[in-house]
Order: sequence, then structure tokens, then C-alpha cells
Amino acid sequence: MDARRSRWTAHGLAGVLYLGLAIALWSGVWLHHPTTTSTCGCGDTSLLTWFMAWPAYALTHGQSLFFSTRALHPQGINLPANTSFLAISLPLTPVTWAFGPVASLNVAATLAPVATALSARALLLRWTTWQPAAFLAGLFYGFSPFVIENLALQHVEFATLVVPPLLFWCLDELLVRQRGRAWAWGLALGGLCALQFFLSSEVLVICVVAAVLGTLLLVVAGLVRSPRAVAGRVRHAAVGLAAATASGLALLAYPAWYAVAGPRALPRAVWPDIQFFGSAWRTLLVPAGTRDRGPNAVLETYGYFGSHPLLLGYLGLGMAATLLIGLAWFHRDGRLWFCAGMLVLLEVLSLGATAGPWRLLDHLPLVQNVVPDRIAGVADLFAAVMLGVILDRAHASKLAWPGTAGPRVPRLATLVAWGLAALALAPIALLYRLPFTTRPVDVPSWFTTVGPRVPVTDVVVTYPFASSGLRAPMTWQAVGSLRFSLVGGGSITPTPPAHPTVVEVAVTRAGVDLSNLSDGFLPLPTGRPAEAARLRLALHSWGATTVVVPSEATWPTALRGRSVPVAVAMFTTALGSGPRWQSDAWVWDVRRNPGAPLVVPEAAFVGCTTSSAAAIDPGRAAACVLAAAGTTRTAAP
Repeated sequence: MDARRSRWTAHGLAGVLYLGLAIALWSGVWLHHPTTTSTCGCGDTSLLTWFMAWPAYALTHGQSLFFSTRALHPQGINLPANTSFLAISLPLTPVTWAFGPVASLNVAATLAPVATALSARALLLRWTTWQPAAFLAGLFYGFSPFVIENLALQHVEFATLVVPPLLFWCLDELLVRQRGRAWAWGLALGGLCALQFFLSSEVLVICVVAAVLGTLLLVVAGLVRSPRAVAGRVRHAAVGLAAATASGLALLAYPAWYAVAGPRALPRAVWPDIQFFGSAWRTLLVPAGTRDRGPNAVLETYGYFGSHPLLLGYLGLGMAATLLIGLAWFHRDGRLWFCAGMLVLLEVLSLGATAGPWRLLDHLPLVQNVVPDRIAGVADLFAAVMLGVILDRAHASKLAWPGTAGPRVPRLATLVAWGLAALALAPIALLYRLPFTTRPVDVPSWFTTVGPRVPVTDVVVTYPFASSGLRAPMTWQAVGSLRFSLVGGGSITPTPPAHPTVVEVAVTRAGVDLSNLSDGFLPLPTGRPAEAARLRLALHSWGATTVVVPSEATWPTALRGRSVPVAVAMFTTALGSGPRWQSDAWVWDVRRNPGAPLVVPEAAFVGCTTSSAAAIDPGRAAACVLAAAGTTRTAAP
């Protein structure tokens, strides 16, 4: 009992230390206003804020946890097919009810590295006796570059890697140790797979790929050493894996079916340009430079990153040196060779299209939608296990200062172990630029004052458009109220119809126009009749009742859309009347604009939207295009 209590005490102390570090990373949140502070109220963070808000709303309003038309209206959003994380958002619903979704997302982002580190530490305690070895291995895994970069984006579904170490634990029991009841470990394995599905189905697919590779590696190594020993383990492993399959299917049959065959199901190809994703060999060992940042350089302009953009697969020369030294020093340790093999295999796969092996897998169902550089998150687990085992064995080695004795004299082995830990971890720690950069979440007043009072049947179109890269309206809706439906949003949409109708083409094009007007790179609209007619048709096809264009006068430049005057002029032209000014926003009631779109000369439209008067007051762009069209119609008060 005393030994067990001591282990739990040590685990609790490790958790406190991990938590202290996590709070320090998020000091910008916890020293200010955790209910209204985040890394960015835009982009992916907005999507995750919405996913955090939905279960709390659904439970209090009798709605489905798997589907909603509150976003991506009118088609709706399939949560299991998107990057939702019900295993996090559902337990945190009391926090969401009490303090809002920004607060609960901050809680999840703070606890994610703690839970991840503790999970890895628990796994390492199976193979280590020196407590610092397990602690430092957990520290690396829970606060790895992969986790830190995902935390900077508040991608809690990818930063919460608590399940992979536990899956490794179960597989070790079923395939290697075979000490307990096979069916019990199999049931635990199936349950963990179900849990991971509700954290991130993409990480679950990566874990399955890693498990298959690991099993093959064990079988090959076993057959080389002793084919008879492998044959003797087959029955135990088969019973456990059969139990895991049965329990996993029982728990996931409906959720998995819903994701791939339910309404707004997962398309066959989520990322059409996935071949462009992947790590690079040089960034596994050296810090990412400007040429390696790619999309991250754009994300930094939104204020996302508080750390150096290390990329997801960074290990560093120091970590590589430590692992190689340990592998050479303890070359008889089969665990190190197995983990080294898995680390190399997974890192090669994480390179994506730049490496041949990935091409063998990227055509398989579900696997083809894995972003290759995310494989590094599971690869880091094997690096952590190697680190922990090496530190533990170095500490237990028979190195000592010649001619010394007594507990007050540090053992040379202990110093060597700490030196290897410093060599592995210090270069990574020194490259971080922490704590994370945070800022207040900007929610326009219309969404906190008017939005919560509109009829539940209202459908709102916003600028910036919710399906643009900014996605800020999803935060506005989640923080202000989920009372109305929002056109646009989400991260994954189904494959478009093979033979779309003329109306479907026009509506799709209108959504592209609005996304481009928000943060795209194509030329801005110029008020041509076809553009106005297309937008008007889309508004009515979406069932929109209200259009809201908030003032951006006080917003940071990086969070603004491309042109508020053009947005105001476009909606005025499409709806045939000017907006009303309400709660610091230009607002149109679509139902009160039954007339045809305005016909505005292109030169006049461009002049109205680029004038100095429109730059100062975008509302003047509406008055200008109305005058150019020969009318003065304004919205009803």
C-alpha cells in the first residue's frame, strides 16, 4: 500500500509541475481574462470555439450532438466528419455553461499538454525506476514541438495525445508481456480507440497505421530470433485483438457510420492538395527557417504563434544525438531498437509526398485524408520512450567517481544521465518564444446585444464570410449566441455534386466571391450585374434573413477583411437597398428587399468603394451606389 501511495504521490507531483508549466505557457490568458482572451478570435480557433460551444447548447435545447444546421446553413454540419472533439467539449460543458466557450477552450488548451505528459510518464514507469527519467520523457512528449505548435493554434484535438501511450501500453500487454487476461486488455484497447475517435479520428487512423507497422516489426524480429516463440504468442494476441475489434465496433459502429455515411458525410478526399503537406528532412534536425514556414508565415500575421515555428516533426540535433548515444551504449536493449525502428518509419511517412513510402498508403480509404506531418505526433511517443529508457539505464549504469563512496558524492552515472537529458531537451526549449501570444477576442456588439434576441428561425450572413480563412463569425456566433443559424463555417464539406444545377453553380460561386472578398487573393468584386444577381440568388437559396457587416474601425489590421466599403456596396447592390446602422454594424433585412438588384455602372461602383469618404465611413459607399443607380432606397428601421 505504501509503494502504491508513493507512486500516486509522485504522479500527482509530476502533474502539478506539468500544470505549472502549462499555465506559464498560457499566462497571457490566466493573468488577464480567460473568458475573453485567446490566441486569435479567427481562423481555426473560431472553428474550435464553435465546436466547444455546440454540445453545451445542444444539451440545453434538445439538439443532436452529431449534427447541426446552426453552421453551414442550410446544409448543416456533421460534427463527427469534421474536426470536432466531443471527448473534450462534452465533459467541459459545465465550464461552457458557466463561463462561455472561450473559457472552456482555454481550459482544454491548458490541460492538453498536462494530460499528454502524464500519459507518457505512466507508460514509462513500466520500464523505468528512476523517477526523473519518466518525468523528462513525459515532459518531452507533452510539450513537444508538435504539441506546442498545435496549442498555438488551439488545436486541442491534436495537442491532446493522451490515448497513444495507453494504446501502446495495451498492445505491449497483448503482444509482448501477455501476463493478464487477453480479453480484458482487448476490451480496454477497443475502448481507447473509441475515446480517440471522439478526440480526433485522424489521430486514430495514424495510431492504427502505427499499430500495424509495430506489429509487423515485432513479428519479423520474433521470427528471426525464434519462430516457435512467435507461434506460442499468437493465441493470446488473437483473443485480445478480437476483443478489441468487437468492443471498438460496438462503440463506434454508429458514430463512424454517421461520419462517413450520415448527412453531410465525410467526402472521399478532404484535402485535394494533401500532397503538398508533409515535414522536411532538414526540419527534423534543425530549426525551421523562413523558407520552411510555408503557411505558418501567414498564420503568424493573425497573431497565432507565440513560439518559433518549429514545424510539427522537429526533434533537433540534441535529441538525435542523445538517442544515437543511448542506442549505441545500450545496444542489447530490444526496446530501444524497436522504438528506433518505429521512429524512423513514422518520420519517413510524415514526410508525405517527398518520400516514397507514403505513396503506398495515401490511396487507402480514410488514410488518404491524413495530413502526413501530423504523423510526427505519434512518432514523438517512440522518441520519448527511447529517451526515458536511455536516461534510466544511464542512471543505473555502474559509472562512478573513482575512489569515492557515500550518498553525498554525486555519482558519475547520475551526472551523465542529466547531461544526456540536457543535450536532448535544452536545444528544443531554448528555441521556443514563450509564453503564447494572446489577445482579447473581438466580438462585434451586434452579436452580443441583438444576436441573442433574434427569432430562432433567423439565418445570418456575415462579412467576413464564415467560410473564409478568417472564420471569425463562428466565434461571434458561439460567444454571443447560437440562437440563429449562420451561413458558412465548418472545416470539411462534402464532395460537390457531379452534375450541379445552374442555381447550385451560382450559389457556390457566390460563396467563393464572399470568401475572396473576406481574405482571398482574386480581384475584388466590381458590382457587375452578374455578381449582384449571383449574390442575391445565393442569399435567397441560403434562406438568409439578415446580413450583418460589422465596423472594423477598432480591429487589428491582420484580422480585417479586404474591404468593408466593397462589402457594404455589394450587399446594397444585390439587395436593392441600403443598410440600417444597428449596434455598430450595417444590417440588411433580406425579407424586406423583394425588388431586383441595382444596376450600377462598374466605374461608378469602383469609384464609390475606393473614395476617401468610403474609407472613413463605409456606409457612404452604400449611399453612393444607390445614387449611381438612381435610387435612394434604404432599409427599414
